[in-house]
Amino acid sequence: MIYLSLMALTYLLKILLKLNWISTVAVLCFLLVMQRWHKKKHLAYVNSVDRFEDVSLYIDTLLYSFMKERKIIRAFEDTWSTFEDGTMKQTIQNALDHMRLTFDETEVLVDAMKIIETEYNCNRIKTAHEFMEHAEYYGGDINNSARILLKDKSSWERRIHKTIEERKRMFTEIIMSVVMSIVICGIVLHLPVLNMDISTNIFVQILAVIVVILDDFIILRGQGYLSVDYLTVDLLSDEQKYVKKLEDYKNYDYKKEFKRSILYSIIPAIIMCVCLLYGRQWWAAAAMGIMLLTLNQHKIGHKLMKKNITRQIKSAFPKWLMDIALLIQSENVQVAIQKSREHVPLILRGEVEELIGRLDMEPESSGPYHRFLEKLTLPQINAAMGMLYAVSIGNSGNAEDQIDELITKNLEMLDIADSERLKDNTAGMYLLFLAPVVTASFKLIVDMAVFLLGFLSYRVI
Repeated sequence: MIYLSLMALTYLLKILLKLNWISTVAVLCFLLVMQRWHKKKHLAYVNSVDRFEDVSLYIDTLLYSFMKERKIIRAFEDTWSTFEDGTMKQTIQNALDHMRLTFDETEVLVDAMKIIETEYNCNRIKTAHEFMEHAEYYGGDINNSARILLKDKSSWERRIHKTIEERKRMFTEIIMSVVMSIVICGIVLHLPVLNMDISTNIFVQILAVIVVILDDFIILRGQGYLSVDYLTVDLLSDEQKYVKKLEDYKNYDYKKEFKRSILYSIIPAIIMCVCLLYGRQWWAAAAMGIMLLTLNQHKIGHKLMKKNITRQIKSAFPKWLMDIALLIQSENVQVAIQKSREHVPLILRGEVEELIGRLDMEPESSGPYHRFLEKLTLPQINAAMGMLYAVSIGNSGNAEDQIDELITKNLEMLDIADSERLKDNTAGMYLLFLAPVVTASFKLIVDMAVFLLGFLSYRVI
C-alpha cells in the first residue's frame, strides 16, 4: 500500500512540476528510499508516546497502591496486574523476580527498582522509588508525601501532553507549508504566457528535483521533533556550563570590565574621528554606533549572562525545593536541606552548600535564607526561601498550612519554568515551517530567470 501511495504521489508531482521521465524516476527512487526513514521516525514517535503513557500509569498505580499496602513488593504486584503484556509489564516482572529470588544482597528492593529506572530513564520514577524505600524503612505518615508526588506527576503529565499536541499541530503546519510551496512552484509552470514552456529547461528540472528532496528532509526533520524521548525532554542540560557562568556572574568585576570596554572602543572612536575629518558622515555615524556598542559591551554581556542563568535557575530551583518539600514531611527544615545535597541540581550545589554552612552558624536566623542567590535578586525564589524560613520556625498550629502553601507555590514555579523550556525546545519547528518558503522562493527566482531569458530570446527572434 505504501508503494502505491508513493507512486501516486510521484505521478502528482510529475504533473504539477512537469517533470520529465528522468526527473520522475529520480524522485520516485528518492521517495522509496526515504520512506524507510519516515517509517522509522513514526515508529519512534509511537514508541516514545507509549513509553510516556506507561510511565504515567506506572507512577499513579504504584503510589496509590503503596499508600494502601505500605509494602513495596505488594505495590509492585498490584502495578504488574494493571498492565497488559508489553515492555513495562515485563520490566516490572523482572523487578519482582529480583525481589523474590535474591537472598544474598543487602539492598534487594533498591536493586530491583533500579531495573525499572534503567529501562525508563525518568526522574519522577526515581523520586517515587526513593520515597517508597525511605517510607518502608522508616515508616510514619506517608500520605502527604505521596500526594505531593502525585500532584507533581499530574502537572508533568499535563505539560508533556500539551507539548505532544503542540508538536503534532506544528508538524501538520509544516506539511501544509511544504504542499503549498510545491503547488505554487507548479502553478508558475502552468501559466499560459506566450506559449513558452520553461519546464523543458534542464536547470528547471534539476531544481524541481532538488526542491522535492529538500522539502522531504524538512518533513523528516519535523518528525524528529515528534519522536523525542518524552521522559527526558524536560530535563536540565549543560548544567556544568551554567555552573561556570554563575560563578563568573557572582565574581563579576565592574571596574575591570569597564576598562576593557574602553579599550575595545578606542579603534571605533579613532575611525569616527577620521571619518568626520574627511567629511564621511555616514561612515562616522556607523563608527559611532560601534563605539557606543563596544563601550557598553560589559553591561550588555552582564545582562545577557544574568538572563541565561536566571532561566536555568528558575528550572532547577523548583526541582530542589520539591525534594525539600518531601523531606520536611518527616524532618525539620535544616535537616531536610542537608539531606537534599544528594539530589540538588548541579547549578545550585554551591549555593546550597553555602546555605548549609550559614545555617550551621546561624540556625535560628532568617539571614541564611534571604542570602540564597542574593546577587541575582529573583523575587519568586526570595519569596520561596522566606516561606521556607517561616516553615522552619512555624508552630504546630499553622506549620501544615505553611507547608501546603510552600508546595503549591513550588508546583506553580515548576510548571511555569518547565513550560517555558518545553516551548523553547519546540521553537525550531517554527523555522521548519518557514523553510519550504525559502526553497520555493529560490526555485521561483530561477524559473523567472529562465523565463526572462526565454522571453528575451523570443523577442530577438
